[in-house]
Amino acid sequence: MEAKRKKFAIHFWGIIFVLALIAFFLWLFFFRYYKYTDDAYVHGNQVYITPLHPGFVTSIRTDDSFLVEKGQLIVTLDQTDARIALERANETLAQTVRQVSEMFHQVFVYRAEIDLKIAELIRDAQDFLHRYEVFREQAVSVEDYEHAIAALRAQYSSLEMTAALYHKSLAAVQNTSLQNHPLVVAASDQVRDAWVRLYRCNIYSPVRGLAAQRTIQVGMWIPAGQPLMSVIPLDQIWVNANYKETQLKQMRIGQKVDITVDMWGEDQIFHGTIVGLPGGAGNVYSLLPPQNLSGNWIKIVQRLPVRVALDPKEVQAHPLRLGLTCRAIVNIRKKKGKKLVPDSTKGSPCYETDIFEIEEKGDRELIETIVAENYDPCLEEYFTEKFRPTELVIDLPLFLKQAFKMDALIQEQISEYQDD
Repeated sequence: MEAKRKKFAIHFWGIIFVLALIAFFLWLFFFRYYKYTDDAYVHGNQVYITPLHPGFVTSIRTDDSFLVEKGQLIVTLDQTDARIALERANETLAQTVRQVSEMFHQVFVYRAEIDLKIAELIRDAQDFLHRYEVFREQAVSVEDYEHAIAALRAQYSSLEMTAALYHKSLAAVQNTSLQNHPLVVAASDQVRDAWVRLYRCNIYSPVRGLAAQRTIQVGMWIPAGQPLMSVIPLDQIWVNANYKETQLKQMRIGQKVDITVDMWGEDQIFHGTIVGLPGGAGNVYSLLPPQNLSGNWIKIVQRLPVRVALDPKEVQAHPLRLGLTCRAIVNIRKKKGKKLVPDSTKGSPCYETDIFEIEEKGDRELIETIVAENYDPCLEEYFTEKFRPTELVIDLPLFLKQAFKMDALIQEQISEYQDD
């Protein structure tokens, strides 16, 4: 009996030893290279739909859990105010084009008036010369002679004033065309702004995905920036595996991860890759981050979210939803050549949409039509070409300038006349 007990004990402890040895070698060559956690969840982008301008909701074209396509109209707002603003901007542009056309014509008016003033100045100069020649002979009175000088001086001052007005009007239009005049461009921008505001009364989905979190009803007044709903693109899905800080020592970017999701069960394994290790633990981003001096600090092992990219084909075959619970196993055997921190931006995800590029489609045609209908056809030469007038030079004989600018000469002539 004693021999049987000894034999049993030997067999028992022998089996225990062999199992322990097998377990040790399994851990040594296999299990120690795998890090497991059941604190993992499916994450993804949530594209919130928000209006840029306030208004009443007039229609909702989708609802929670329904698929929306990229560029699909999903919400419309009342367009009354936007249409009125666009019509007002159109009227302002039309009036501005007519005003700028008038400014161009004003330059030509002053230029012609300068020619007229020069002709009148020559006439008055001739009258002055006639009186100047006969003044010594006392053939004209002092009063008549003074009137001739005053008329000459007044005509020259009028010429200078007209030249100043010419340059003043020229400053508003020179080196610009009618189409590209700053006033026309500013009015055109108002039309563009009103056009885009009207367009944005229709809200389109920027991505393809499932609608969620609808918070609006038809007829509701919504302020600018209030989320109306969200769209979840199912092709922008990843897993955040929250590992303990003590498990991250051997983890590297590029290591393989096996993911199982409770929704699909253990039979469906998603094959992922670590694409990012976190920059901080979750407690750092909390409302009250741990600070020993403030008294809200407790020594506990922190968890950090390891970002795992999934195979798009597997996700397409077995769609996932945000928030699903997962189990993650990371194979840390391969560390050579893999990094803890990325050293370049290559491989970073890029999220973009091009649906807003068509917001101004058609506005330039509208602006060109308004401008073409309101500019003066006589100014067609300057519609696109810049207006560069020739330099204005008024060159008068020296004796004329002396005649109406030198009071000494006038007084000398009058004094001689009175002495005689």
